Amino acid sequence: MFEMVALHEAEQLSRDMGNELLGRMPWGTHICLFYETKEDLIEVLVPYFKAGLKNNEFCMWITCETFNQNQAENAMKKAVPNFDWYLEKGQIEILAHRNWYLDEGRFDAQRVLDRAVEKLNRALTNGYAGIRVAGDTAWLQKGTWRNFADYEHMVNESIGKYQMLAICTYRLDKCKAPEIIDVVNNHQLGLIRQDGQWTLTKNAEHKRAEEKFLEYQAQLKSLVSELSLTDGHERHRIASELNDRISQSLAASKLKLEMLRQSVTGKELRKALNEICGSLGGMITDTTSLASDLSYPVLYELGFEIAVAGLLSEEIEKKHGIKTEFIDDGQIKPLDDDVRLLMFHNVQELLNNIAKHSQATKVIASIDRAGTGIRVTIEDDGVGFDPAEAMSQAVARSKFGLFGIRTKLAHLGGHLEIESAPGCGCKVTIIAPLKR
Repeated sequence: MFEMVALHEAEQLSRDMGNELLGRMPWGTHICLFYETKEDLIEVLVPYFKAGLKNNEFCMWITCETFNQNQAENAMKKAVPNFDWYLEKGQIEILAHRNWYLDEGRFDAQRVLDRAVEKLNRALTNGYAGIRVAGDTAWLQKGTWRNFADYEHMVNESIGKYQMLAICTYRLDKCKAPEIIDVVNNHQLGLIRQDGQWTLTKNAEHKRAEEKFLEYQAQLKSLVSELSLTDGHERHRIASELNDRISQSLAASKLKLEMLRQSVTGKELRKALNEICGSLGGMITDTTSLASDLSYPVLYELGFEIAVAGLLSEEIEKKHGIKTEFIDDGQIKPLDDDVRLLMFHNVQELLNNIAKHSQATKVIASIDRAGTGIRVTIEDDGVGFDPAEAMSQAVARSKFGLFGIRTKLAHLGGHLEIESAPGCGCKVTIIAPLKR
C-alpha cells in the first residue's frame, strides 16, 4: 500500500518457525530440542512443520521408535486438515531413522550430509522455498555417539550456506552431562522445558555472532541515516546554486535583453529578441522548478511549520484536489538542521503516499510541542489498511516505505506510531527531539 524500498536480506529470508518463542529465524538455523515426552515433540514439531507447509517449504521428519512414523503422521493430520494432500504431492516425508541415518546398519556422516543437500537441491528445483528438517536421535548408542556428535558439528558449520532449517531432538533421559554439552556446543540454539515452560538457550559462539551482527546492523542503520541526511544537504546546496547563480544570471540576462529590445527599431531584430527573452523566461521557470524539486526552499527560508503548510496547500490540495487542514499550536519548536530535514522528508513521503494510494477526501496535518519533542500528526479519511498485514507483505516483497521511517527516526532519537484499519483511514504520528 505504500511506496517501498529494499529490505535487508536477512529480513527477507527469515522463516516462521511456528513457535512463539522461536518467532522467525533465518535460513541456516540449527536447533537442538531436549524432550521428555511425546507431547513435548508434538508441541514443538507439529506447528514447526505446519508453518513450513504453509510457506511452501519441503519438509522432512525423521522419526524413531519413541515416536514413530504413524504417530507423527496422525499428529500432523489433527493439526493440518488437508495433510493428506501435502503427503500425496510429496511436500512432506516422514521417515524412520534407519531409512535416513543408517546404511546397512552403519552411520556415515558425510553420506547423510550429501543426501540432505541432494534433497534440498531437488526441493528447490521443484519450486519450494527451501527445506526444513527434524530428526530424532533416540536411536543413538554409545558406540555411535561420537560419530554423530562430529556429524552435528559438520552440520552446524555448513548449514548457514543453505536454505535449510533443522531441529535435532534429544531425549533427556538418554543424555548425560558430557552429551548435553556436546549437543549445545554443536547447535546455535537449544530448546528445553523448565518448570512447565519452554526456554531458549544460545551457545557462546552463536551469542558472539549475534552480537557482531547486531553491532553491524546498528552501524548500517546509522550509515543509512547519515547518507540520507547528507543527500538532503547536498540537494539543498545544489538547489541554492541553481537559484543563487544560474537563475539570477538568467534573470539578469533577460532583463538586459528586454532593455535592448526597447531600444531597437528593426522588426526582425525585435522579433528575435522577443523569442530569446521568452526562451530565457522558460529556462528561469524550469530552473526554479528543478531547484524546488531538489530542495523545498521554504523549509530553509521560513521554517518547518510553514513548509509543511505549503506542502499541504500546493501538493495535496491544488495538485490532487484533496481538502486539507493545517493546525499549529503556535509554540516555538526549535529543531536541529538534521531533524528538521528528516522530519520534512518524512512528512513529504507520507503526503505522497496519501495522494497516491489512500483515496482520501481530506487530510489534516497538526504540529505541536510535546514536552521536549515535536509531534507531527498526519491523518486522512481514506481506505485505511491493517498495519500488521502491511508489514508482513512488505517483508515478503523485500520492500518497505512507511515502516522504514521508523529506522531513520530512531537514529535521531525519535519514533513513529501508526493507527489504521481497513475502511477507517490512517493516522500517523511522528515524534522527534527538539533542539537542546
